[in-house]
Amino acid sequence: MKKWRRTLLWIAGITAIAAIAGAVALPRLVDPERLKRVARDKAQAAWSRDLSIGDVSLNIFPLPALHAEAVALESPPWAKSRQLFTAESVDARLELLPLLVGKTRLKSLQIEGARLSLETAVDGAKSWSLAPAGGGDAKPKSPDEGDFINLTQLTIRNSDVSVRDKGAAATLLHIDEATAEASPGLRDVRIEATVHRNRKPMSLSATFADLSRVGKDGATTEGTVDFDWGKSHLTLAGSFPLDAAAKAYAVKADLKAASMHDMAAFFGDTRLPTAPVTAHFIARATLAKTELGDISVAIGKHVVTGAVQLARAGKKTTVGGRLESTRLDWEKVLLDLGYPALPPLAPNELFHDNPLAWPLLASLDGVDGTIDVKLGALVLRNGVEMKNVKARAAFAGDRLTVSPFAIETLGGSATGSLVFEGRKKAVRVNFEGTNLLLERWFRERGSKIPFTGGPMKVKATLTTAGDNMKALAASITGPVTILMGPAVWASQKAGHAEDVMASAFSSKNSTSIDFECIGAALPFTAGRANGKALIGARTTVSNLLTSGFVDLREETLELRGRVKPKTGTVGLATIAGDIQITGKLRSPHASLDPVSTPAAIVRGAAAIVTLGLSAAGTAAGTAEQARKNDPCEVVFH
Repeated sequence: MKKWRRTLLWIAGITAIAAIAGAVALPRLVDPERLKRVARDKAQAAWSRDLSIGDVSLNIFPLPALHAEAVALESPPWAKSRQLFTAESVDARLELLPLLVGKTRLKSLQIEGARLSLETAVDGAKSWSLAPAGGGDAKPKSPDEGDFINLTQLTIRNSDVSVRDKGAAATLLHIDEATAEASPGLRDVRIEATVHRNRKPMSLSATFADLSRVGKDGATTEGTVDFDWGKSHLTLAGSFPLDAAAKAYAVKADLKAASMHDMAAFFGDTRLPTAPVTAHFIARATLAKTELGDISVAIGKHVVTGAVQLARAGKKTTVGGRLESTRLDWEKVLLDLGYPALPPLAPNELFHDNPLAWPLLASLDGVDGTIDVKLGALVLRNGVEMKNVKARAAFAGDRLTVSPFAIETLGGSATGSLVFEGRKKAVRVNFEGTNLLLERWFRERGSKIPFTGGPMKVKATLTTAGDNMKALAASITGPVTILMGPAVWASQKAGHAEDVMASAFSSKNSTSIDFECIGAALPFTAGRANGKALIGARTTVSNLLTSGFVDLREETLELRGRVKPKTGTVGLATIAGDIQITGKLRSPHASLDPVSTPAAIVRGAAAIVTLGLSAAGTAAGTAEQARKNDPCEVVFH
């Protein structure tokens, strides 16, 4: 017992002597002005940056600590912000024993009112890249040499991080409070933080096994990071990179969001997502290759799965992979993600003028590769459904090529290719469809036109450019050909246009138009197709071949043609002769051609006088000629 007491007394005595010696020697070892001078010299020699420090004070008890005010580290000359880092105050607690042998080691650090300005120049230079003054890469310190390796606590309060990319407007992240605690050697690191961006909060919680090798080439550490925006929660777990190049990692990501509104608002997105979202993937990187595997993203009832690989070589990224979904309703997906519904079209308008996602495509410049896409069903915004969609999307610069694609739609099938150019806002289209039902086109787009049948063969080779769909339609250039088979327009003669059409193309008192075929050859130039034989139609009682124009710029058409009866037919077709279809594409107007009205009156009078015999004779005389000049075929020659 006496031995233990003596031992304890010796320890207490040695500690007291060390504390007294430290108190006496510390002001000499830690001269504030000397420290300021040494720190400025090191910053200038190492980075060619000016470091300024205001008042510095030293406290001895209860532990040695330095207090500095108005600390600032200069940014490079090209940066918009004059200072890379500023802080209103910095408090550093020091380890006592190293001080007794003339070394300064941090035990804890507390920073108040800091501002960190991170900027990227147009040429890719980074303001926070602290290269040695003489050029070249800085040699990383070993753990024993690191100034912060024994730091066990870091606290940051009321501070801001500003990020500016290539001269664009800066984004600001405010740190309410962030604390990091660690065992000696930066092991078992625990981080808690509450931050704001765009006045929206986010809390962060993270653990890392070992951060002692931060900055080492290819270094990693096991850890977890949790982000919480309120209704959105993201967890990352696995092996995290510790080098700036992020050469190696393997991280599993899980996102769960009852609504992504809070997360979107945090990142400055003004959308109001409505549907719950879950996402899962595993990200792996080795050398210059990154793999995103086990991808599963659910937006409401829509699920996308797949895998993607990214390979980097210099500034070039090569992508490859696959994406699949059983069913996507594109408009519903966009609404679920918070994009606004398209406004109703103005009366007689066919195309919207909302901007398309050209900037997104242009931003892919520097990305090459292919993604294979497979969809069980895809519903377009206009309501048309495509099934068994198979396509290969190839990236090259700001160009996206979808070739080939194959779909089942409108009761038939289609193949073709699409080429999009981001900066030019241009599209090239090759499309070939067979057995596409016009009946399905009307019905799936929500039209109430009483139309049945109408299998179509469609072929188009087009180029166009524009910021939106309206502009794209207005600049379409290239041929479009359509050949439609049998169809019935069940007209109830509800309006003048239907009355005229039914009278011209149907038997007497018929309530429907029985089309045998329709042919159209539309040679578009800058959104307008002109021709002497543009569209032809054949019904069970008459033929029609029209000339005129179809104008997608003004969304109008003007077609005129002679209605010719088939064998034994007597009706308005033989009396009127000429018909015109004019007006807006969305609601065209059919009427007798006013130019030929006098002749029609004469023919009508003759028919009445001869009790229809002259009309019957005319019908018989023109029937043979009609058979030789099928209007559904003439347009293609």
